[in-house]
Amino acid sequence: MRALPRHTARSGAVTRFFWLAAACAALCLSWAVPGQARGPYRIGYVPGAMISLESKNRLEMAYARAGIPVEFLPLPQKRSLYLAVEGAIDGDAGRIYGLEKRYPSLVRVDVKLLDFNGAAYVVKGQEIGRFRDALLDVMKVGALRGVVWAEKIMKGRPMESVKTYEALFAMLLEGRIDIALSSRLSAEEIFSHDPRRYGRIRRLEPLVFRTSFYHYLNTKNADIVPRLEEALRELRAEDYWHDEGGN
Repeated sequence: MRALPRHTARSGAVTRFFWLAAACAALCLSWAVPGQARGPYRIGYVPGAMISLESKNRLEMAYARAGIPVEFLPLPQKRSLYLAVEGAIDGDAGRIYGLEKRYPSLVRVDVKLLDFNGAAYVVKGQEIGRFRDALLDVMKVGALRGVVWAEKIMKGRPMESVKTYEALFAMLLEGRIDIALSSRLSAEEIFSHDPRRYGRIRRLEPLVFRTSFYHYLNTKNADIVPRLEEALRELRAEDYWHDEGGN
């Protein structure tokens, strides 16, 4: 029988050491680049709301600039927020300032995406005059379901909720509500599709609500916040977006 080489045991030990060192190096590399050792971050947005869609469009550029993989999921308004709060998805594309106070499991990426304008819309021909908070006490109001700013404005007063802006303005035209609360950007987009039909609607002045929109992540993803903030600052410094008058 042929004798085994005397250095076999030593060779096996060297081989094991080599693979252990390689595994440790790979693990250290994954730690050194936060957010890169996992699949795309899953971010919810509302395709039927122009303000959310524009937030998503801007975030696509910010995530690309930061070198972070991302996947955007079209979801209903309330569900997108709920899933982000629960951590079932990684975040929500865009929401109003200060949402983390209401939902502590969310962290704000503290560079604004865009300015947001909320307005009240009525059917023409009524002697309503300018917008004032007292109108919300005596008129029937409607808004998109899950819109936090509208709920905040109503302060617990009754409000009809619908799933789409088309349904909201249909209710207004049919007289089922007296005032529709909507983002200016979404309303203008809807009206542009059928100017004749929506020509009966007018926007009240002044604006009902004005704030900035921010990207929110579940706190489990807080490690990528600084990179996204840096990317957004760079894009703003380059004047990549023009926000005259808000949205």
